[in-house]
Amino acid sequence: MTAKMDVKTNPGGNFNLIAPVYDVLAFVVFGRKLQQAQGHFLSTIPPKASVLLVGGGTGWLLEQVLIRCQTERVLYLETSSRMVARATRRMTDKSLLGMVEFRVGDETSLRSGEQFDVVITPFLLDLFSEHTLQSRLIPSLLSVLKSGGMWLVTDFVAPPAWWQKILLWAMIRFFRLIAGIETRKLANWQQSLSDAGLVLQARKPQVGGMVSAEVWGQ
Repeated sequence: MTAKMDVKTNPGGNFNLIAPVYDVLAFVVFGRKLQQAQGHFLSTIPPKASVLLVGGGTGWLLEQVLIRCQTERVLYLETSSRMVARATRRMTDKSLLGMVEFRVGDETSLRSGEQFDVVITPFLLDLFSEHTLQSRLIPSLLSVLKSGGMWLVTDFVAPPAWWQKILLWAMIRFFRLIAGIETRKLANWQQSLSDAGLVLQARKPQVGGMVSAEVWGQ
């Protein structure tokens, strides 16, 4: 594996506090269902693609991308320096091959001229308000997505069952308290992507309809 570390000031690095136990918490609540959801559409990534993975956490999804896809380049962009450190160790321990650049930062850390065939956002869009999605995050990520590129999204959606609504409510409050996430309620990120000019190409409900794995394109 070839990796380069470029550390930038982290304006949203509050997930540092929860990084050591993040995977354990997710497993206790959902088992491996969140991981299965994230991996559902990886097979649609074309060979030799350049991939931007935003908010990849401790690196499980990055590992799957490197194992299952024939990527030319992967930029792993994560606001939490502790998450990046754990992801880096995971790649080193497993001796995964591939070209990976680890960068601590958010979408403002993307550089002029950077372009990617694929953007992946696993459980990222649910952290923000609709205003931030529409005015900042989505436009920034679209600006680096090549014409004809694809955007793989896995995220929570409005759940069908009452107990799922309570669970989602509790999760948002927990992460607002522990990690300082912006949102107070789940944004309609699907509508925001559509309003930005993206077209839904594939969708697969996951976790009893509480999560959706989707492929969007231009």
